[in-house]
Amino acid sequence: MLTIKTLDYVTAARALGGDSFRIMFLHVLPNCWSPIIVLATLSIGGNILGEAGLSFLGLGIKDPFPSWGGMLSDSKSYFKDHWWLAVFPGMAIVLTVLSFNLLGDGLRDALDPKAKK
Repeated sequence: MLTIKTLDYVTAARALGGDSFRIMFLHVLPNCWSPIIVLATLSIGGNILGEAGLSFLGLGIKDPFPSWGGMLSDSKSYFKDHWWLAVFPGMAIVLTVLSFNLLGDGLRDALDPKAKK
């Protein structure tokens, strides 16, 4: 936003007598949506990994509610005989985080006006 508010079209809107509210919602905010959306989708993966890690350590979501990290933690003692109890929640975490990162990367490529050729 700091970069966008110093651009020429914002200065021109201010010179024409536009108030701050109008300039913010008609000129600055529409140009900030694409970085906000990309940042949100890319941060979802980190949040999922953080929650799974905390639940694996016993600091996250407690027992009545399911969590992939809690499932991994519970399956530690059964891994030798029942390997799928750890592999499937682990794969679910990997695929979900990868999906959100690829979505964010695709949105960045689609919404970045400087990268279009």
